[in-house]
Amino acid sequence: MSAIVTPDMTLAYSRIVERYAHFFDKPEVRLRFFNKTLAKQIASCEKLSQSLSRFSFIKKSRYYQLLLDWWLYVLIIREVNQFSQAESKQVSKIRRIHKIPVGSLFLFYAYKLRFVLGVLCVAGVIMTTVGLYKLASNYLRRSDAPIVMRNSQSVDAEANSGLAKYLPDYKPVKVWLVEQKDDFERYSNGLRILREYETTNHRRGYNLFRPDGGGKIGPELLHDPVGIVYHTSESDILPFISENNNSIESRSRDLLNYVKNNKSYNYVIDRFGQVYRIVRDDQAANHAGNSIWADQKGVYVGLNESFLGVSFETKSDANLGDEQLTEAQVLAGRLLTQILRSRHNIEDADCVTHGLVSVNPDNMLVSYHHDWVKNFPFEAMGLSDKYQTVTASISVYGFTYDAEIAGYAGGNIWPGAKAAEKVFENRAEQAQIDTKEMRRRMRDLYRVHLAQQNSMRRLSTDDQATKVGTPNAQPNESLDSVPKSNNSERVDSQRL
Repeated sequence: MSAIVTPDMTLAYSRIVERYAHFFDKPEVRLRFFNKTLAKQIASCEKLSQSLSRFSFIKKSRYYQLLLDWWLYVLIIREVNQFSQAESKQVSKIRRIHKIPVGSLFLFYAYKLRFVLGVLCVAGVIMTTVGLYKLASNYLRRSDAPIVMRNSQSVDAEANSGLAKYLPDYKPVKVWLVEQKDDFERYSNGLRILREYETTNHRRGYNLFRPDGGGKIGPELLHDPVGIVYHTSESDILPFISENNNSIESRSRDLLNYVKNNKSYNYVIDRFGQVYRIVRDDQAANHAGNSIWADQKGVYVGLNESFLGVSFETKSDANLGDEQLTEAQVLAGRLLTQILRSRHNIEDADCVTHGLVSVNPDNMLVSYHHDWVKNFPFEAMGLSDKYQTVTASISVYGFTYDAEIAGYAGGNIWPGAKAAEKVFENRAEQAQIDTKEMRRRMRDLYRVHLAQQNSMRRLSTDDQATKVGTPNAQPNESLDSVPKSNNSERVDSQRL
């Protein structure tokens, strides 16, 4: 007997094999089954011991002996089946009578299906390798994609690799107006929009600019809202507990009155998830100030005119994480997003936060207002993550950021800003222009586009005022037309 298998082990194995030998009626069959099974077990023990000769710690483990015991049952099942055509019935029978360990059965079927499992493992390795290669390729294309300067009505295809793609599995439910009263509207997705603070402002009017450094796309002024900008109200916030109900509602009313007087947003969602319309959809609210965004159609400058403003009653703090919104606000925000996207055919790519579109023309820095520069729940709103999208103000006009702005984002600038820097550098390289010189040219171009946007908006507003018999009416220019310094507080007079 081999020294690897001790006499005690041989005795224990003999007793186990002898129990299963009683399945056979003929004595000679029992003896042949007993000797053959026991010999194979001893040979398996010796072979496994030699294979693990360099790994003595495994042989000392209690799991080593457990594996040997399980393998004995595998051999028993295999030998029993050699004498019977009803293999599955035999396995079931011996398991029921002698209670074979589950681990042994798993080992038996794994051994039985070893060739199939081997093929599946090879296929899995190949698929994993291909998947990792594609992910790496997509990342490199997104980070290093150049923009070729050319006249085109769409963003360059390589630059588009960084733009948010429309979610293929998400389409806004077609939502319709069910009931309209003087004080509220009710929609098919269950949301009520309250109208008691509703007011009016001037009609929308904006241009669409080329992303390659060219001029306007089309001579006509556009009037339909094309996107949504999400804000925080920056008002005082109390702990959201039942004891504060009256105080919370009182502060919400103060906020709503302030927003109405300053025409600050199109919609406000209070902490109880109630949605209030402030400025009508077809009219501009003073919500975005100096701001830039781009999609596949072109570049938008001054998003007051082209985007709807939706504000959540909360404060912007990158350290709060998901606690910035109540559950009711998240639900209401998603339902309102469905309504606005359905009503105005708004694409996912044009639903973004204020912190990602706000700019300061004085020092050419992004995020003059930093609300939702981090932690906005895009997925909960049924939207793709715009923190991954190439930041248009950086990639198109050459805006930059500093350590203070990165601090507002939680210490690290969002990925889209870093990708946009590479895009801008590639543009300068393709044009064979020094990056600093390219930045200066794009800064001047931005100011031209901003002046054109403000001029056309004034003409549109004056024409509208003349038609309604108020020739002296002027649009509110407090956010769009007055550049502001990039101070540490970054508080605008038109926002709380």
